[in-house]
Amino acid sequence: MPFNKLHILTAISLSCTMFASCSLDEKDLYKPVPEAIYSNQAGIANGVTGVYSKLRGLYGSQKGFTATTMGTDLFQHGKDGGYKFMDDYSTALNPANDYLNGIWNDCYAGINAANTVLDKIDLVTMDDKLKKQYKAETRFLRAHYYYWLTLQFGDVVYSAHETKGVVTDAGRTAKAEIWKSMLEDTQFAVDELGWTSPDYGRITKGTALHQLAKIKLLLKDNEGAAAAAIKVIKEGPYQLVKTYGSVFDYNNQRNTEIVFAVQYINNALFNDDGNQGHAFFTPAYDQFAGLKRDLLQGGRPYTRFRPTAFFRELFDQNDARFDATFRYTWTYNNTATLPAGKKIGDTVVWQISPGVTSLIAPNNDNMHWAIKKHDDPTRASVQDLNGFRDFFVYRLSETYLLAAEALMLAGKADEALPYFNAVRARAAKPGKQLPEVTAAQLNIDQILDERARELGGESMRWMDLVRTGKLVERVKKYNPNAVNIKAYHVLRPIPQAQIDLSTVKFPQNEGYF
Repeated sequence: MPFNKLHILTAISLSCTMFASCSLDEKDLYKPVPEAIYSNQAGIANGVTGVYSKLRGLYGSQKGFTATTMGTDLFQHGKDGGYKFMDDYSTALNPANDYLNGIWNDCYAGINAANTVLDKIDLVTMDDKLKKQYKAETRFLRAHYYYWLTLQFGDVVYSAHETKGVVTDAGRTAKAEIWKSMLEDTQFAVDELGWTSPDYGRITKGTALHQLAKIKLLLKDNEGAAAAAIKVIKEGPYQLVKTYGSVFDYNNQRNTEIVFAVQYINNALFNDDGNQGHAFFTPAYDQFAGLKRDLLQGGRPYTRFRPTAFFRELFDQNDARFDATFRYTWTYNNTATLPAGKKIGDTVVWQISPGVTSLIAPNNDNMHWAIKKHDDPTRASVQDLNGFRDFFVYRLSETYLLAAEALMLAGKADEALPYFNAVRARAAKPGKQLPEVTAAQLNIDQILDERARELGGESMRWMDLVRTGKLVERVKKYNPNAVNIKAYHVLRPIPQAQIDLSTVKFPQNEGYF
């Protein structure tokens, strides 16, 4: 079932309608809205849906992509857009940043929605099994929102209960303490949920185990992280898809590799702003002779992110992920501006430098390579931003790499290798092999390089670099734009709106004013 905040709005409207039709003598008329809405099983179900809905603010939105993609070792800023300071780490990256404020607000809206459900659910008479399921899903999601907050901002406000009214006296809780609460929430989901759900898109045991592995890595419980990831691989209903490219086939979105996806659907009424990822990695190809906007060549270009030279050069010649990830050639499709001697369908010839041409597009400020993973050819118009592609949050190939990372960190590189090399074996072109990595070669940089090849452009890189303690080192080394990055940039600035609201001491993160 699709999860959408419109369902919550509908529930509120229906509740108000029902109350308005009641006798004035009925005291239920005067119940505060949450008590009225969450007073029965249907209301709780709608409440849980509302907790899911805030994921769309993180996955598929421009602010979510910007906070996880820009200013990493894999992506620089593109030609357009007003947030280039998140790539060059200049002083414009400050507490007034509205994208970071939006992420803060979306996460806390999701957390408060979760807390409201959890505070109300035991007061409702309903099927006990369903009640445990809803509790498990909601606690998982609360932990997920806190994962974002603690990786982006560090120590943040923690609450396990519904916030009523405006709260101005909440202080910051140490992120390590929050991680322990996240661990408890996610373990509860592991214990209570099954491997499958009749409603695609809901949290399952596999989803929870995958998140458990990531949280245990934060807590340095490497053995525990490995065990959680391996359980998904060995006991779950998932399988690596045979070829890497087919994972991202638009018509194959519900494939055996998807552990958790945020759903978008082809219905404008229930799709919020849609998954807009197709636009942000697309260059301004339509500004060149013989080209116009085309759904099959990237659609509407927003040119926000372009791959670094490091990312483009990271792939072995036999790695099928290179062609599945990058769009680096285009074909002529505009008769009005077609260059002399060329015809529609010919591969575009680019001038790389005076007197030098190539069929491979340049990768510079004016034109850059695209990422194909988020292509959405089903939109009604090339101008439409609101896409319908699901956003893959957790994939089984990442589970393999989490297992490899955890075992390597636990000093068991030999045991880590089969999981690491399984991902590389699937990535090889048909009839080819990729060089296997040895136990002596396996380290955190090898893990991060492989995560780049496998997961690049999938909205997790910035937090992965922070989680592994490698952000500053690798961004300095591989992103020529990030000349200003400093040690304190491993945390984002606390939104100024939060500090201004507080009536107790709420310190800003170091380095920001």
